[in-house]
Amino acid sequence: MHFSALVLLPLLVAADQIPFQDKAAAWFEKAKAYIPSGTAPDPIDAGAAKVAEKVVERINVRNWQRKLSPKPDVEEEWMIYFTGGNKTCFGRCGTADLKWNESVPLLAALAQKPGSPPLHLGSVDCEKEHVLCTGWAANIPSIYHFSVPKQSEPQEKVPVHIVPLNMTSATVEDIVSIPTASKARYLEFPEYTGLLHPFDGWVAKLGLLQPFGYVMWGFGSMPSWLMMIIISFVSRQFMSRRMPGAQGGFGATGPAPPQAQAGQTPNRPAQAAAPAPKSGGGRKRK
Repeated sequence: MHFSALVLLPLLVAADQIPFQDKAAAWFEKAKAYIPSGTAPDPIDAGAAKVAEKVVERINVRNWQRKLSPKPDVEEEWMIYFTGGNKTCFGRCGTADLKWNESVPLLAALAQKPGSPPLHLGSVDCEKEHVLCTGWAANIPSIYHFSVPKQSEPQEKVPVHIVPLNMTSATVEDIVSIPTASKARYLEFPEYTGLLHPFDGWVAKLGLLQPFGYVMWGFGSMPSWLMMIIISFVSRQFMSRRMPGAQGGFGATGPAPPQAQAGQTPNRPAQAAAPAPKSGGGRKRK
């Protein structure tokens, strides 16, 4: 008998002792390795996403002022959810997105308290709205809570509270408890009064919020090698102006060396002065 047959004989005997059901299970486990592991979407999550698309308004750089600015004789409360994708959130906003979609039907069904402003929901996708998110310096995922006053009160400010969301442990309860009609949890976070406030900040009052967003987004999207070239070019120009002897440098206006003051060429001995002519000047008469 061949040597390989002697080696395989114990294995074949052991295989015959394994029940057929166990063999089939082993084959099935091997077959599953070649089947894509994607699972069908949860119908509840899919339904929540559809409801969110109908209830939540898309906020972008073109409509945010019209939607969030004060209205005539009407106060409003806004919750704006900021999210992103692979570039802006590094692909880690999926859990927060899911909890936001599940919270939208509950937020829309909250009973409005007497005298409280109506609640509006909005969302910003920083993967598409680069300028808006950069101009506001938005941290994602987070919720911006706006308490918009009446337009008839021009002296009133627009309070903004920024509520950050945990990328992995955010819950529906965390989101639903934010507005006034629930637990008003937005008051647990300090009011934002920085330079990039969308309405009351110094940049917004000068009308530079959107241009600032474009500039910062341009710098952020610029390749690192191009930035290094620009920095190198600017530094070379700056240093060349500061070198001694350069035009406009600090060495150009300094005192001249002693040899230059005497009208002599540096590193060359001074020439002997010519003898002074004798008085009378002409040839002597005999």
